[in-house]
Parts: sequence; structure tokens; C-alpha cells
Amino acid sequence: MGSKRKYFDDYDFEESYKKSLEDMEQDQIDRYMKEKGGGVAYQTKTTKAGDSLEADIYPVFGNKKDAPRTKRGNKSRPAQKNLNGKRAKRYLNNLVNANFGKGDLWCTFTYDNEHIPDDPDEADRIFGNFIRRINRRRKAAGKDNVKYICVTEYKDDAGKPTRCHHHVIMSGDVNRDELEKLWKHGKRNQTRRIDPDPDTNAAGIVEYISKDPKGRKRWRSSKNLKKPIVTKSVCKFGKRTAAHMATDRAYLESRIKKAYPGYKFIDAEVKVNDINGGFYIYARMVRD
Repeated sequence: MGSKRKYFDDYDFEESYKKSLEDMEQDQIDRYMKEKGGGVAYQTKTTKAGDSLEADIYPVFGNKKDAPRTKRGNKSRPAQKNLNGKRAKRYLNNLVNANFGKGDLWCTFTYDNEHIPDDPDEADRIFGNFIRRINRRRKAAGKDNVKYICVTEYKDDAGKPTRCHHHVIMSGDVNRDELEKLWKHGKRNQTRRIDPDPDTNAAGIVEYISKDPKGRKRWRSSKNLKKPIVTKSVCKFGKRTAAHMATDRAYLESRIKKAYPGYKFIDAEVKVNDINGGFYIYARMVRD
């Protein structure tokens, strides 16, 4: 598999491969293996974010017409607007893992009845002013601007007031009492230190703030965050190896461990595409 050969990979593999292999009977899997070849090779997209590592293993094609057709291209970074869909939540989780961990802050800032913003844009403006007050104090103390990720939750039911609040993950070198004093729009606030799970880091927090049972959510972040490191390779796993990994969980785990020394295997899932064939493998690891 020569490195000079070009492959078409600009398609949405997460959208294209949705059917779980675990939902298929063994005879279906055997038939699928014989009839569905997938692409001409397999590409591995590796995402490193702090101590976390993810591997996406998916088919690439000789030309565009052979690839699965989706409504949009394979964009790696969603717009910082609405927090919806698996891709947006996954990107947010990686951004948190790349920048925050033990000792940093997880905060919730609320509004009392006198300060409820009229709409999400006003809530963004209020929160932006709050961050500017924090940074002015930090500058006076000789510190850099605070690092943060903010998820704003709000309702958009017609005719009802927008009772929104902000979930914020923030650098830990901020005084919690000072934070609550600088927030002037409500008193039912919470600030606590992050004590992450050794296997998932802050994934539990991200899952909590990204689920959407009642209203809508959107997010913003400071400009001084480190981005997850993303690399791609068509040489890490061959086509036959990927097929073997997809259908043999023990083999999948052993190959992932071998390919990423120094990382502990956490879990993996395998999806298929009935039209174009092939497998999409998503594996998650954490640094040992």
C-alpha cells in the first residue's frame, strides 16, 4: 500500500456507517464478509486529547463516485453554535480532555428572576462580560487569560421566559469565592473541583452538560485552548486486518494495544454500511 497513492476520504464515515455489527446474526456477518468489500484501503484517524486517544478506522476509496454519499463532507470541527449530534459532543469531549483535568473547575452559573436574559444572544453577552471581569483581575495579578468552555442551556418555547444557565469548565487557578462574587446575575451557583475518572477523564461531565432533555444548548470557548492532535494514516491497518478486527473482538483489542503502546484499551464499537460495504471501527484508549 504505497504512501504516494491518493485515496478519497472526504466523506462522512460516522454518518455513512451506522448499523452496529452487534445487531447482526452470525450468518448475516458471514454473508456480509463474502459480498461486501468496502473501499480499496482503510484509513486510521487518530485523535490525541490529553491522556485520551481515539482511533477511527474506516474505508477509503479510489475515487469519489465509489464512496458513500452523505449530505455533508467529513468536517472535523463543528461550528461553535448548537450542541447537537454525536459529532459535536465528541469534539467537545476531546477539547475538554486536551485542556482540563484534575483540580480544574466545573461551575454552574444561574439567573434569578430579575436578571433572566431575553434570549440566548443576551445570555452570551452577559457571560462574555463576566469573563472580561475575570480576565481584568487576572491581568492585574500577572496571570494569562482564563481558559474555559461554556455550555449555555436555554428554552426556546414560544411565550415563555428564557430560564437559562451556564455550565462552565474552567482553569483551576481561579478563586472560587471570587468567581461567585463576580457573577452578579443569580445566587444559586455551584463551583467544584474536577476529580476525573481515570479511564474517561471528564467525559462524565461532558455527557451531563451535553444531554438535552428540555431545551436547546450551544457552546463557546476561550481562544487559548489547545486543539486535539489529529493524524491520518493508510498504513496502520490493512484491509484484511480491519475485517478481522471487526469480526473478532479479542483480535481487535490486541491489535489496538500493539498499535498504540503506552495506552490502555477502554472500548470499541464496529459499524457497517450495507450499500458500499466495509467496516467502521471506533476505539477509545487512555494513557497508562
